[in-house]
Amino acid sequence: MPNSAAGLSDFCSGTANTPVSLDLDTRRTHMATDELTVEAPGTTTAAPGRERVLHRQTREPAWGRIFRMVLVATDAVAIAIAVAFSTALMTPADLILEEVAGLPYIVIAPLLGVIWLVVLGTGGSRNPWITGSGVEEYMRVTKLSLYMFGAIAIASYILKAQFARSLFIALLPIGVLLLLFGRWLARAWINTTRGHGKNLTSCAVVGPTDQVQRVVGDLRRHTDAGFQPLGVCLLDQEDQPGDVAGIPTFSANQLLGTANSTTFDAVIATEGLPDTYLRRLAWNLEGSSTALVVTPRVMDIVGPRAHYTDAPGVSLIHVDIPVFSGWKYAVKRAFDIVVSVIALIVLSPVFLITAILIKREDSGPVIFRQQRVGQNGEPFTIHKFRSMSVNAESKIQKLIDDAGGHALFFKLDHDPRMTKIGATLRKYSIDELPQFWTVLKGNMSVVGPRPQMAREVAEYTPAYKRRLLTKPGITGLWQICGRSDLSPEEGMRLDLRYVENWSPISDIIIVAKTITTILKPENGAY
Repeated sequence: MPNSAAGLSDFCSGTANTPVSLDLDTRRTHMATDELTVEAPGTTTAAPGRERVLHRQTREPAWGRIFRMVLVATDAVAIAIAVAFSTALMTPADLILEEVAGLPYIVIAPLLGVIWLVVLGTGGSRNPWITGSGVEEYMRVTKLSLYMFGAIAIASYILKAQFARSLFIALLPIGVLLLLFGRWLARAWINTTRGHGKNLTSCAVVGPTDQVQRVVGDLRRHTDAGFQPLGVCLLDQEDQPGDVAGIPTFSANQLLGTANSTTFDAVIATEGLPDTYLRRLAWNLEGSSTALVVTPRVMDIVGPRAHYTDAPGVSLIHVDIPVFSGWKYAVKRAFDIVVSVIALIVLSPVFLITAILIKREDSGPVIFRQQRVGQNGEPFTIHKFRSMSVNAESKIQKLIDDAGGHALFFKLDHDPRMTKIGATLRKYSIDELPQFWTVLKGNMSVVGPRPQMAREVAEYTPAYKRRLLTKPGITGLWQICGRSDLSPEEGMRLDLRYVENWSPISDIIIVAKTITTILKPENGAY
């Protein structure tokens, strides 16, 4: 069950927790000869009669082995630098004279580095299913490091061994920061290659047609999840196989049969699979070198607030009720103040140049002010660089009527009111920069659902109104997961997911991803 380290790929796609790795050809020879057949829902089958099921070993994809070696190398470099820096804080005499268990620090320090490197590996921080996306990898690196140094502290107390203070003052924090930086660099590399169709795990997607279509679309949009759908199994169209985005369709038996020569490294089991079918799917994977992971859409709602309890004879999922006040919101406000002050100072040259360019084009006002609806439905004034003609507001209602009359999420790909400089400002989100002043005033947050106008809020459903439980933001999940290219329903799903499950760590990652998103040539902004 996913926890607070669900990660942003999980946020964006809702599919990152569903990979079910599966072998369909020679690797299936490890299974027992009396193969269990997976049948379509509604059919009956005998319980598995296998008397012999060999030990199951999870196989990592080819890219996983390469990436694991990359992570070992980056971890080794990070730890070596941290060890060198911490020992540099000690005098040469201390390195020789101060000892632990009879060994000088010049020997102890490198030995600790080797142990640290081994702990990161044995603790699963290089597992290919958590590397490349989400915060679980970062959380494991941090936790394993803290556990190791905690164990050292306890052992030193019990054995009355005196470690130098630099071991904890310098080695631990510097080492963790360098490890996380190295993982970030490795992730940037793997995700760049995935954007070019490399280092992806081939997979088949199994489930009802609507869920299969959703998952396939999510995986194709979010390549950082690391999966490439090459086959589908539509359980509600077994007799008349359909087609999903040009991907070959397999029946349930074809997908799991040994006669099929096509190999998938993973199987994505979508929501909507009957319990009996999912159980049979798991039975068929026994003895193969695959992993079974299922993603329920309920995770869009409960996310990291879900906790799993497995008592004898009963399994329970506990869901913490969301709280919209407390220490997290104090941290969020402090984060907003720090980031907005720094942004206003650092970006001041950009503000000046932008103001000059806007003024030169049509001599109109530089700043556009507009009433938006904020937290708990309270109105506030938003500030933006003007990207449209001076009389743009007087034309909006006609454009809405021409587009069908729905104001909610109204946006045009080629808005006729846009100025020449405005198109560039929109593409790189420069028009949004004055909102850091709005954040500093307290009406907005750096991260949150985008603020909307009263005419849009008037069309909210009861569920949509939950967007108003938090302050609106300059950026958010919608902005890093597709921006204007997403459908209103997908965007709203992401906003609601953020409102229910945000954390200080997720805010930092969203800000970092926003910077990389707006620098892409095709970033979905218009």
